[in-house]
Amino acid sequence: MAHSAVLVAMAGLPASGKSAIAGCIQKQLSAVLLDKDEVREFLFNDAVDYQREQDDLCVNVIYDVACYHLAKRPGVVVILDGRSYTRRYQVQAVKDAASRAHARLIIIECVCSIQSARHRLESDAGVHLAKNRDFLMYQNSRNSADEIQEPKLIVDTDTHTAEEGARLALSYIEKNRLCL
Repeated sequence: MAHSAVLVAMAGLPASGKSAIAGCIQKQLSAVLLDKDEVREFLFNDAVDYQREQDDLCVNVIYDVACYHLAKRPGVVVILDGRSYTRRYQVQAVKDAASRAHARLIIIECVCSIQSARHRLESDAGVHLAKNRDFLMYQNSRNSADEIQEPKLIVDTDTHTAEEGARLALSYIEKNRLCL
């Protein structure tokens, strides 16, 4: 059976474990991993403003790069990290990018308790590339989040380590990747 090109969107609130699982998946699949926070830092350096306009611009650049990889490398898996996909327009944009690239979109949503998110955010303070990551930003994101209606795998990072979550995600990717 042939494999199709796959676009994996890591979804979930800040500190939900997206990056940890994405890194594990990337290693297992030798996939392309595109991280919004790294792209934003590279493109804007000391002019990072953490506003929606700048975030959307960075994600649109990432979608263009993802589409390039998906067009030039048959069977490649591209993983998108750093965006929550907790707003309907964000989910629609990634669906449009997958469609443009003729790739299967696979959404993996990471979830955790509020207490875990708070602890992770406090532990990452001053270390994470996104300097605006704090509990207030998490609460604002949580309060304005829309539920993702599209098919997805939900990984609870309170009950699964990153490696266990990655195994679940890899199984889900493989199941949804095969061309019928």
